[in-house]
Amino acid sequence: MAKWNVVIDQAGNVSAADAETRAALARAPGRYRTHLAGGLVVMTLDEGTGAVAREGEVLALCGDAATIPPLTLMNLLGQNRETGRLVLKQGSTERVVLLLKGDVASVGSNLPRDRLGAFLVRMGKIDNAALEGAQLEAERTNKRIGQTLLSRGAIDAHELWSAIQEQITELFSDVMQWNEASFALYRVSPVYKFPSTPPLSMQGLLLEAVRRADEMSVYRERIPSATARVRRTDRPIPDGLQSDEEAALYRRALQAVGTEASIADVARALQVAEFDATRACYGLVKRGLIEIVKVDADAPAHPLSLQNRHRLEIYNQALREIHAEVVRVDAFERFVVGVRKFLVDPAHAFAPLFRGVTPDATGAMPIDAIAKNLGALVAAGHDPSAVLHEAFNELTFFMLFQCSELLDPESDDRVGRRVRDIHAAMQ
Repeated sequence: MAKWNVVIDQAGNVSAADAETRAALARAPGRYRTHLAGGLVVMTLDEGTGAVAREGEVLALCGDAATIPPLTLMNLLGQNRETGRLVLKQGSTERVVLLLKGDVASVGSNLPRDRLGAFLVRMGKIDNAALEGAQLEAERTNKRIGQTLLSRGAIDAHELWSAIQEQITELFSDVMQWNEASFALYRVSPVYKFPSTPPLSMQGLLLEAVRRADEMSVYRERIPSATARVRRTDRPIPDGLQSDEEAALYRRALQAVGTEASIADVARALQVAEFDATRACYGLVKRGLIEIVKVDADAPAHPLSLQNRHRLEIYNQALREIHAEVVRVDAFERFVVGVRKFLVDPAHAFAPLFRGVTPDATGAMPIDAIAKNLGALVAAGHDPSAVLHEAFNELTFFMLFQCSELLDPESDDRVGRRVRDIHAAMQ
């Protein structure tokens, strides 16, 4: 954590004490929430994502994951049976861990792909049509998405509870590997409403996170991410794999791969988390039954079909509406900081599509630059329509998530309706 010198005068004005400090602070512009504790002054960047202190909350602890790793931090908070809201931030990605007497009540994320509905789709528990219908009903009835899916019969209670546990485990295990992050623990109000489901054991989650980290470090030597594609080789299936009960997941994964598929496709087909799909595919790679499809970074731009170009134009129309609204309410500077971080964040699934691409002056994404990046993904075997649909949905939802924090309720509702109306043209 770097140290810089600032001056606060008696009028409350803040200024850099020297050129070095000024240059450093210029790399972190924005609005900050300030916390005072005796001679201690702490400023947390408010990007409109809800990561700063909320009404009734008090900052209790903050720091740098480079000096206090998340595993060490969580172990300490668990042993002390702490209760509060822990916000961890790495680049544009945020995780919020709700602690209840040292255990984990829930883990949230600002990435649309980490929301419960999207997670259920990734696990193959529901399809996109079921999710979209449930989202519309949830907005209309002000119910949670899980409750709505249950009432619509899209999923049963046991499946939902198991998926929530797996989602918490996956997000928790991921954040435990962050080493370039900040963290802040807020004491919550005594009347704070925690989830009704029982919290998960901190020690159990920590042990699982360590196990997954050790295994994933090995898997990543062969399989770089969940978007990596694998294909069947000519090698015959050995008798041991066909008969050994312990290899049941491998057999199912091999069937899910078919001729060629991504790790995410395999996870969806097996209705398991991406970690389990990666583990299964790694075992198949070691046995020579499947191989990694290499990505051609110099692949030419993908020639967009008329349908895909039309879809991108519709997405861009929605992005322009969002841009215009945040400009209208004078929230653009804070909004654009979050968008830029999202686009360059290597942690999200569609980083290759947005690499080197920034919105234009109207808020739209340049279609030719997107087509260029899409070429490499298509060369690796990805379906262009699916990539564009999922990536731009995630980008749009991220922007709307920011709007919910930056805009007043009336403006947020107005822009949300306009975006839904525009997207309806793709149906």
